[in-house]
Amino acid sequence: MAHSEYLTMHPTPEKPTQGLKHTSFQALQQIAFSELEHAAFLKGLLKPFKGKGELMRFGDECSQLVSSLILLATEQVLAQAERYPFTLLPIRMTRQSTGAGTVFLRWSRMDRSKMGVDLWGDLLLDGRTPDSLVLDLLAMERQRVVVNMQISLVHSISRQAFLCASKIDNAEQIYQQRISQHPENNAAEV
Repeated sequence: MAHSEYLTMHPTPEKPTQGLKHTSFQALQQIAFSELEHAAFLKGLLKPFKGKGELMRFGDECSQLVSSLILLATEQVLAQAERYPFTLLPIRMTRQSTGAGTVFLRWSRMDRSKMGVDLWGDLLLDGRTPDSLVLDLLAMERQRVVVNMQISLVHSISRQAFLCASKIDNAEQIYQQRISQHPENNAAEV
């Protein structure tokens, strides 16, 4: 069974149920993303790149978009998670930097002795967690998962663009080496 089929068969609640309401956490809305120039990013991905320079520019655009997404994640999502009433909980949403230079949102114990989504799951299932926070915690987890995915995807595309530019540069150097060694055989230039 495909993931999309599973999700269709087991929908997630989009609206508050059983009298529960979002009160403390507001998920990112389209307006937050409109400033990130993501439309230009998608158009830039699916085109015939003409050389190393275009790939480098695209890689730079992706890197800038990653930085913007990280800023969005920390200034809007994490900032809300660091406010009351979430400061009363035994776990926190935190910012975790990676060796690759990206930042992801993670769930962590207060003392940072353990991290991971299991902490969030345990908190949600704990009877001591106030019902008034359940939907907010669900919205936070959804937002965390989505923004982490967006950061990861755009960062990977950026890395691939730079890697591709490097490979094209290598191919062009080998080509130049070839034509300098055999100038008589190279009437037409690529």
